[in-house]
Amino acid sequence: MAGAHASAGRSGPGDRARRLPGVSDPGELGYRDILRIPEIRAAVVGTFVIMMGFGIVSPILPLYARSFGVSLDAVGVLIAAFSVTRLATDPFAGVIIDRLGERGAAVVGAVVVGATTALAAVAPTFPLLVVFRGAGGAGSAVFFAGLLSFLLRAVPGDRVGRVMSVWYASFNVGIIAGEPFGGVLAHWLGPASTLWVYAGACFVAAVVFSWTIPAVRRGERPKARPAGLRHLRFDRPFVAVLLANGAYAWMIAGVYSTLIPLFGHEIVRLSPVGIGIGLAIASATEFAVLFPAGAATDRIGRRAVIVPSYAILAASLVLWPLASTPARYMVGLGIFGLITGYSGVPQAAMLSDLTTEATQRSAVAAFRFVGDLGFVLGPLVAGFSADRLGYGPAFALSAVPVVVALVLLLSIPETLRALPKTGEAPGL
Repeated sequence: MAGAHASAGRSGPGDRARRLPGVSDPGELGYRDILRIPEIRAAVVGTFVIMMGFGIVSPILPLYARSFGVSLDAVGVLIAAFSVTRLATDPFAGVIIDRLGERGAAVVGAVVVGATTALAAVAPTFPLLVVFRGAGGAGSAVFFAGLLSFLLRAVPGDRVGRVMSVWYASFNVGIIAGEPFGGVLAHWLGPASTLWVYAGACFVAAVVFSWTIPAVRRGERPKARPAGLRHLRFDRPFVAVLLANGAYAWMIAGVYSTLIPLFGHEIVRLSPVGIGIGLAIASATEFAVLFPAGAATDRIGRRAVIVPSYAILAASLVLWPLASTPARYMVGLGIFGLITGYSGVPQAAMLSDLTTEATQRSAVAAFRFVGDLGFVLGPLVAGFSADRLGYGPAFALSAVPVVVALVLLLSIPETLRALPKTGEAPGL
C-alpha cells in the first residue's frame, strides 16, 4: 500500500493485490482486513478524531454565537462562513496537494482547522469569530482533499468501494460519539470549551497523519505533469460523477440537516430529543449498510448500486411528507438511513475509475467543489422553498438534483467494467 502510486484506473486488480497484506483474494476483504492496513487505519482513526471534535462543537456553536448578543441571522452567517470558505478553496486544493503531497496536505489542513478553531475560542468580538471560523474552512478543504486523494491513489480499484465505506463510517461514528459530550462540556466549562476540544482533536489528527501516512517517494511521483482543472475533460461519465456527488451533498445538507428536523418539530410535533432519536436511528441504519454497500460497489459495479439507490432516494424524498406521525417519522428515518447508506458510497469509487495519476488530484478538487456547492445551496433552497411553498414542495424540490444526476447516470456505461488497460482514463 505504501508504495502504490497509480490510480485505480491504471492497473488491474492482480497488479495491486500484493500490496494489501494478509489478503489473497479481493473478494474476501472484510472491514477487519481493511482496518489492519496501517495507512488505511491511520486515515480512519484521524478522521474519526476530527469528526468527534466536530460532533462536540457543532450543536453548541450556535449557542456560543448567541452569547455575543447577535441575531439568528448572524448565527446563520457564522455557520455558513466555514462552508463558503471551504467552497472557495476547493478549486485550488489540487495545486496545494501537488506542492505539499497528500500527507502534507492532510497535516497542514488539520493544523489550520485546529489553529483557527483555537483562535475562535478566544475571539473578543463576533466579527472576529466569523473570520476565524471561516478561515477554518480553507484547512478543511485541503485536509479532506489530501486524504481522499491519498486513498484513491493507494487503494486498488477492485477494493475502493469497501475502503471508502469504512472511511465514511468513521465520519458517522465520530459525530455520534462526539455529540453527547458537547452539551456536557458546555454545561460544565462553558461553550468555548467545545472549541478547545475540537482544536485539540485536529492537532491530534495531524500528528497521526504525519506519523502514519507515507510520503510519495521520488521514484513514485507521477511521470506526467499533474493536470490543472482546465485540463480535465468534462465528458459525460466525469460530469455524471460530479453531479451525483453534488446531488448527494445537496440532499444531506438540505434534507437531513434542514428539512427533516424542521418537519419533525413543526409538523410531527416532536421535541428536540425526539428529533435527535430519529436522526440517531437513521445514522445507525446507515452505518449498518455502509460496508455491504461498499462490497456491492466493488463486486457488481458502481452504476449497478448507484442507479437503483438514487431512484429509491428520489422517491423517498417525494413521499417523505407522509411521515407525519411520530411512528412514521421514526420508521421513515430508519428506512432513509438504509437508502442513504447505499447511495453515498459509489461516487468516490467511480471517480477512482475515471482518473489517472496525472489527473487524480485535480479531479478530486473538482469533486470536492461540486459536493461543497451542494452543501451550501441545499439548505438555502430547502429553507426558502419550505417557507414559501410548504414542506411537500420543498421535499420534492430537494429530489430534483437527484433525478437530474440519475438521468445522466443512466446514460453512461459501468465504470468498473470499463477500467482501461492502457493507462488512459476514460473520463479525463
